[in-house]
Amino acid sequence: MHLKADDLPGRQAWMKMDPVRSRRPAVQDVKGPATRHSAVLILCSLQKPESLLYTLRNNNLPNHGGQISFPGGRRNEGETLLQTASREAEEEVGIRPHQYETAGCLSPLFVAASQFVIHPWLAFTDDRPGVTVQTSEVSEAFWVKLDDLRNTENIRTMTKSLGGKDLQIPYWDIHPVPLWGATAMITSEIVEIYHRYLQYKSGSKVTE
Repeated sequence: MHLKADDLPGRQAWMKMDPVRSRRPAVQDVKGPATRHSAVLILCSLQKPESLLYTLRNNNLPNHGGQISFPGGRRNEGETLLQTASREAEEEVGIRPHQYETAGCLSPLFVAASQFVIHPWLAFTDDRPGVTVQTSEVSEAFWVKLDDLRNTENIRTMTKSLGGKDLQIPYWDIHPVPLWGATAMITSEIVEIYHRYLQYKSGSKVTE
């Protein structure tokens, strides 16, 4: 499977889990010296039941500590974004490039609060390789079934203060820690792609 940028659901999928429901600028419209780039690796196991690998960030981290994320981080000088995603996955959970096949990059997501553009790289593995967490950054690594993410009964809302306003935030209730924010938005695109794949396999028309 190889991803084509023109076929990605992007913003349409993000909006289902966007905390602020506001118009996000397209990545090509984001300019300025403060903008930084990061990459994450989304590892999808094809071992039944199909599942995604997530991490729980260490509570002591200054940015997004205690939140669910994908392995990833800031791009180093001289790296490609795929190299960033691969390096971070190896550092954080001990997953090495020979253990998976990369399909391509999902829609880059701009996060205004941190001025980061996140580049999510989707990769596949036939099994569920063992993980070794880097405890200084990761408290836990765990797999979540794609069918649980497709189940809308696992999507709930919570009240959270963002930018001085109390907002109703959508999240996935698949772990004691809510899955919300940028990681949830990226996950929403993966779920939509998976939904389209299942529709294609069954010969049915893709529905929104």
